[in-house]
Amino acid sequence: MASEEILHKTLRNADGKPFAKYKGITNNFTTEAFELLVDEVQNDRAGHSRMRVRVPMKAAAFPEDTYSNESRRTALRDIIARRFWECARTYARSPIPKTDGGEVYIPRPGQEVVERGSVAVTEHYVEVSFTADLPSSGGKVNAMATEELIFGRIGRIVAESMMFRAYKQSKLYNHIQTAENADHIRASLRDMGLASFIAVGSILPRRDDDLAPLTDAVPFDCDDSLKVSIEVPNGEPVTGMGLPRGFTVITGRSRCGKSVLADAVFAGIHNHIPGDGREYVVTDPTAVYVMAESGRPSDSVDVSAFMPSEAGSDSVNQPSVPSPMSELVSMSEAVEMGCGLLVLDEEYSNPCVIRRGFLAEDDSLIPVSELGSSMGESGVSVLMVSGDRDAASLADLVLVMDGFRVSRAEVDHRASGRTYQVPKTRYPVSKNIVYEKGRKEVSASAQGVRTVEIGEYKVNVPVSGLFDTAQTRAVADAVLVARELMDGSRSMAEVCKAAVDAVMAYDPENGGSMHRARPRPMDLAAVLNRHPQMLCIQKR
Repeated sequence: MASEEILHKTLRNADGKPFAKYKGITNNFTTEAFELLVDEVQNDRAGHSRMRVRVPMKAAAFPEDTYSNESRRTALRDIIARRFWECARTYARSPIPKTDGGEVYIPRPGQEVVERGSVAVTEHYVEVSFTADLPSSGGKVNAMATEELIFGRIGRIVAESMMFRAYKQSKLYNHIQTAENADHIRASLRDMGLASFIAVGSILPRRDDDLAPLTDAVPFDCDDSLKVSIEVPNGEPVTGMGLPRGFTVITGRSRCGKSVLADAVFAGIHNHIPGDGREYVVTDPTAVYVMAESGRPSDSVDVSAFMPSEAGSDSVNQPSVPSPMSELVSMSEAVEMGCGLLVLDEEYSNPCVIRRGFLAEDDSLIPVSELGSSMGESGVSVLMVSGDRDAASLADLVLVMDGFRVSRAEVDHRASGRTYQVPKTRYPVSKNIVYEKGRKEVSASAQGVRTVEIGEYKVNVPVSGLFDTAQTRAVADAVLVARELMDGSRSMAEVCKAAVDAVMAYDPENGGSMHRARPRPMDLAAVLNRHPQMLCIQKR
């Protein structure tokens, strides 16, 4: 570990020399306020340097109870990332005057509280990984501007984001305790026989940018018969509607909030920040939203539960499947990955997937409504938004929504007599996928929150559980790890879990997991399954 004096001396010796001389600061330095770890220096002024700042916990002074368990640690890392991003935006958003560098960057966090690779918290230190653009003038080293970047800009960011004294304690603890409560509720769902929990008073409608609840929205409420109270580690018990496992249909008149409720239930796979409105909308973390995706590919997906083998559709191998088949394929893929809750909305689904059509008794396709109860018994709950009377009559529970208030509907239940069969396991093989792009032999990158480019092909996953660009970056990186694992010996679930764990493993030599947030293995699988060159095999 070099001293601050050596850093100053190295910069001054390089001042005015070619940009490449910046390579001399690739080292670890101890300053008066923090440790600066320069892992990789950019090659030229167009690049970005990888750095870390580390503050000893004795100096950061975060109380032990802010990171005493995994839930609290994740929430603390999340709020530090948020504050670091805010401070970087305030102090280092634009170049230092008369230079072409000085910006500091970490990904902007969304509304979700997730495991963020840019921040590490241990009992010994707090560390943030980021990129910084080293300033230059005319392509030459500018020592004075670099000192301003490190000791001025980065110093202010560290002081206001990585020190306990910089936070309003009530806000910090509210962030941590809210996440811990939500995790506790999620861990309690299965023992309570629930697939999801929606707290009374939650604000479900979203602003267009999805960064805040809709102004003047009606808070969620439900009949007393649907309410359950759950003890939480912090504060009073939380009361809300418990969505039981099994097959549930949500119905009601148009524009009464049915689809908004379904969206909120799915978003509940992740925790949300205080003030989001959905802090205590908590869902089975393996939930999957299914919608029609006409034209998506499918390889060896077992859909025999929906289309019995005698119809000639035991597995689907098509480069482009029609709209109804796309939903059957997506549901089977989700169950293959361990999905515990399927969310469907008739607005985005094919009618024949929701319920059997009029005069279509001989149709070989078995709709979800006829299999819903059996799916629930198999461990795959179904939440369906539908106004169809036949679908409702087959459900285990029918809920009526009106103005964001939910009540139970009494419906004459009838049994379909159908039995759901879990799809066969598939084993992926990567040999057909072309990862090359331009001069890069292997390329995968995030192109949007739910779009990943593999080679030159863009894979769009419109209903994945990806809500943060940092999650999508992690998926893109995991695609390249999965490439080496997909040799036909491991199942899709095994491949995706191992790949996600690998990219989220802390490795400071390679920038840690900077710019990544943990995705679910099933969201990586959703990307791989939608690549047209994906090859899977079923073992007999």
